[in-house]
Amino acid sequence: MTRVGSRGTAGSRLGRGAKPPANPADGEAAYAAAVRILARQPQSRAGLEARLGRAGYTEEAARAAADRAVEHGYLDDQEYAKSLVRRRSAGRGQALIARELRAKGIDDITVTDALDQVSDDAEYSKALALARRIVGSRRPTGYQELLGMVGPKLSRRGFSSGIIHRVRRELSAEWAEGPRFDTPSEHD
Repeated sequence: MTRVGSRGTAGSRLGRGAKPPANPADGEAAYAAAVRILARQPQSRAGLEARLGRAGYTEEAARAAADRAVEHGYLDDQEYAKSLVRRRSAGRGQALIARELRAKGIDDITVTDALDQVSDDAEYSKALALARRIVGSRRPTGYQELLGMVGPKLSRRGFSSGIIHRVRRELSAEWAEGPRFDTPSEHD
């Protein structure tokens, strides 16, 4: 009887007040638990199987429950990935979102398909808006400080080096044309 999950005993990672299943190999009970989990929050297939394993179900019961949830339309990794991309793309780049999806057990083809819904121009616009907020909140005193501030922060947010380069070029042009960020504006 193989249990899903990597830490501790079957009962060590159960939810609040939950009891381990009476029969950890019971596919029906695992499916009922899967439906309850999915009703609260969407999951990837791998995430659902891991949660069922932590709840005490065997690997076989968790897999059967996930298969049945897919069959009944409760579980769809493609829709889950697209939904996560829509939610996360406002402030994160594709690389960070892809890493998160892969960590949740989504395969590379599904990750690529989900990320295709975000155009390069949309990602650039979001990165530029974020960079402007960063610069506006810190008011760099010089051009080099401006570039040093923006690049690493966008990189940590998962934006590609190409997007970061375009953003830095745009901010450099704005820096050259407009008033310096360290110069008080008329509204200050």
